[in-house]
Amino acid sequence: MFSTHASGTPEARRAIAMYHSSPEQQLSPDHVIVTNGCSGALDLALSCLLDPGTTLLVPRPGFPLYEEIAESQGANVVHYRLDPNRRWECDMKDLEEIMANNSNVRAMVINNPSTHGSVFSEKHLQQILDFALKHRIPIVSDEVYGNLTFGSNQFHPLAQIAAKNGRKVPVITTSGLSKQFMVPGWRVGWLAFSDNIYGSLKGVEAGAHRLAQTNHGVSRLTQAAIPTLLSPSTPGLADWKEKYRVTLEHQGMLLCSSLNDCHCLKVAPPQGSMYAIVQLNESLIDIKDDMEFSMKLVQEENVFVLPGSSFGTPGTFRVAFTSSEGALNAASSRIADFCRRHTKQSIRPVLYSNRGHGK
Repeated sequence: MFSTHASGTPEARRAIAMYHSSPEQQLSPDHVIVTNGCSGALDLALSCLLDPGTTLLVPRPGFPLYEEIAESQGANVVHYRLDPNRRWECDMKDLEEIMANNSNVRAMVINNPSTHGSVFSEKHLQQILDFALKHRIPIVSDEVYGNLTFGSNQFHPLAQIAAKNGRKVPVITTSGLSKQFMVPGWRVGWLAFSDNIYGSLKGVEAGAHRLAQTNHGVSRLTQAAIPTLLSPSTPGLADWKEKYRVTLEHQGMLLCSSLNDCHCLKVAPPQGSMYAIVQLNESLIDIKDDMEFSMKLVQEENVFVLPGSSFGTPGTFRVAFTSSEGALNAASSRIADFCRRHTKQSIRPVLYSNRGHGK
């Protein structure tokens, strides 16, 4: 009986390194640390990058954990805008304005595919890399949803785009098994360091390996599955992943289509991941904001949604479409009933007269 290496088993790290390598940049197991979930990977990466008084750029909307980790290190957080009118791309003008008004920016976090259903194009990822190169900041790329993309949207690993363009921007990729393989309880994530040609991440990477020793490693049993799950030659794996992706896409379109029939809701089809953001028109209902909407919805209909105010976009809420088709149909029906019941009295005659038109 023996303990697992704090940075992960050699077999798991080798498989992850191969998974994140490209012809332009080959990673070795030494560039990988296995962590307790992707959240653990984010914690380790940001803890090694940030010092008190430094600044981290995080997306809005975005995963609240980015901000929590940064603040736990005494760092400042500045939110950059994602534009809903441009498929939730980064607002590059907003980013430039932020850099003009903030000093000591240590790093930037992106999430692609995102926790709100967007997928960045290769062209937009190149814009992000150009921005990072101009301002000489590394990027932490949260890619936990990986290839869970829909329609014509494709997933492009940021580190591989950086490598194709001369390895000028250092990228730390965080990912894991939970979302892509439906095993959140396993708590298996990882960091992959794709440094630039100047070795800018050398000290950060060494510090991360040292800090990983305080976590005593991830279960050897769950790490043993990593080589099989990440190998493209595993029998039946590609078919299973495609079936999973297609099922998620169908369920996402089903739920969003149903919600768009509600007079006070508007939702764009998700591009990937397992979530979508729904815009709420509070002027049509007797509810003041997304927080009250979410609280009353769970109280009256036993349907839980995440209020947009919790991740920086008030006036919206987030839905997940990972449940069964039957459960999603029931949930959308309950949300529709809730919206009708809370329609303002002044617009009910108009609403009911147009009921046959689906609005």
